[in-house]
Amino acid sequence: MKMFMLHIINILKGICIGIANVIPGFSGGTMAVMLKVYDLFVYCFANIFNKFIDVIKKGWSLFIGIGIGVLLGLVTIVKLLEVIPFITIMFFVGLVIGSLPSTYKQAKVGKLRIRDILSFIIAIGILIALPFINTTNSLDITYNWSLYVIMFVLGAICSAGMVIPGVSGSMILMAFGYYAFFMFVMKEFLLNMFNFSLDNYWNMFITLCCFALGCVVGLVFVSKLIIKLTNKYPKTVYITILGLLLATPFSIIYSGLHEYAIIFNAPTIIFSIISLLLGIGLVILSEHISKKIERK
Repeated sequence: MKMFMLHIINILKGICIGIANVIPGFSGGTMAVMLKVYDLFVYCFANIFNKFIDVIKKGWSLFIGIGIGVLLGLVTIVKLLEVIPFITIMFFVGLVIGSLPSTYKQAKVGKLRIRDILSFIIAIGILIALPFINTTNSLDITYNWSLYVIMFVLGAICSAGMVIPGVSGSMILMAFGYYAFFMFVMKEFLLNMFNFSLDNYWNMFITLCCFALGCVVGLVFVSKLIIKLTNKYPKTVYITILGLLLATPFSIIYSGLHEYAIIFNAPTIIFSIISLLLGIGLVILSEHISKKIERK
């Protein structure tokens, strides 16, 4: 019964991680840190080939949740961002703020060194600079072999955003000018699949497969690197994660203001504050429940 409940909770956590990967400015790695499954998250991706059976045993529920979360993100969260963008954005900002105390506890273990301070400053600097990189997005892109190669490379780069807290894979796509195109292909591919339509189906299928293959290659490499760094320099890694988390609210808000038409009025401000507090409260509640389960 205990294992069943843990898997149900991991599915729910995976859904949150999947949704986070769809939102510009937000990171699946950040969500994994907030929900206390970051170690499992990285372990699964780092060992998916050499310890496949063990990874499936430990992480199947998390993977199912991530898959559901990506689909939900495409259907619901993207729609919410179109209808009530700032209220939705502030909810995710609340989630980040709520997770800061627990990350700080992990980061303050041990003596602070020069490399820790430098990695902290660099992490904040990178995340603040990333949204200012060219964010031109175009749907007028031709399907050909050069596009498939580009999508593979982008998949490998964006996979860092799924593993490294604070680095948004969606933001990277926006920086390279492929976010709108990728979201369009994803939505059209799913619609065609459910409607049994073959209109441009194979071109979209190959495009998404190339991106997914790039993600797998990148995820394995980045995850192995993070595990090695965490084993050798645990404090530096957590200090870097803390820096990334501190800069994440800026990244989310800036991306939202740039991407969506937001009209500020009294109801928007009031509901945004409520949404922010709800996000903070949800993290505190999830941590409380997780601690109870761990004790039992």
